[in-house]
Amino acid sequence: MISSLDNSRQCTYPDVMRRFAFAQILLIAATTSAAVVYAQDPLTAYPHNYKLILENEQVRVLRCHYGPHEKVGVHNHSDFPTVYVYLSDSGEVRFTHVEEHAFVMTRPPVKAGAFRVSPGRPERHTVENLSDLPSDYLRIELKQIPLHGTLRPKRGEALLDLSKTRIEAVFHDPQMMIERVICTASAPCAVPAAKSPSLLVAISASALTTVSKRQLQAGEILWLPASGALTVSTVSAAPAQLLRIVFPTSGK
Repeated sequence: MISSLDNSRQCTYPDVMRRFAFAQILLIAATTSAAVVYAQDPLTAYPHNYKLILENEQVRVLRCHYGPHEKVGVHNHSDFPTVYVYLSDSGEVRFTHVEEHAFVMTRPPVKAGAFRVSPGRPERHTVENLSDLPSDYLRIELKQIPLHGTLRPKRGEALLDLSKTRIEAVFHDPQMMIERVICTASAPCAVPAAKSPSLLVAISASALTTVSKRQLQAGEILWLPASGALTVSTVSAAPAQLLRIVFPTSGK
């Protein structure tokens, strides 16, 4: 009979409701925490590793840094087509993708001045630098180039012979062109005019003459609207090296 039950084991209706409410709070907290992990913004979650250095209608540029053997937790990146420009010599870096179809990708060692063009895809991953060297690179997200479009992938190796002045196209596509500019200490180099906006990336320190004189340190960038010719010179005995990414004048 009910009256014979131990009173210490009976639950009143208010007790049940309080426990139910507490369980709901725990469920909401767990769901919210999972959602935060699921949609982690690297700029706010890992500001030591990811810094926004430029954003306009054409591009969003993040500077990325992983210290020797550093690990970075789960975070998301946009699905924009992207150009990666490597600013330092570095070893292997492992990216563990925690997505619907999980996989692990290990980036091989890279040299400063190398680059990679990616057609773009949503990314959610962790990162581990597997080497004793830091890894520094730019993630240049192309906001005006459509995802799943015709932009073709490309992996451009660093130029090892910097003894000769040269300006050469190292990637050419209807939607974007990448030029490598090498300028030795012998004389300033004239870079032809770009009829559309462009982004300059200094692989090594460079002095630029455009509308006004500007010096870029290694790893710095400069956004240029469609403009006239550009003059590049060195700031030391070492050659100046830049990448110029030229964008189309039209949108998507």
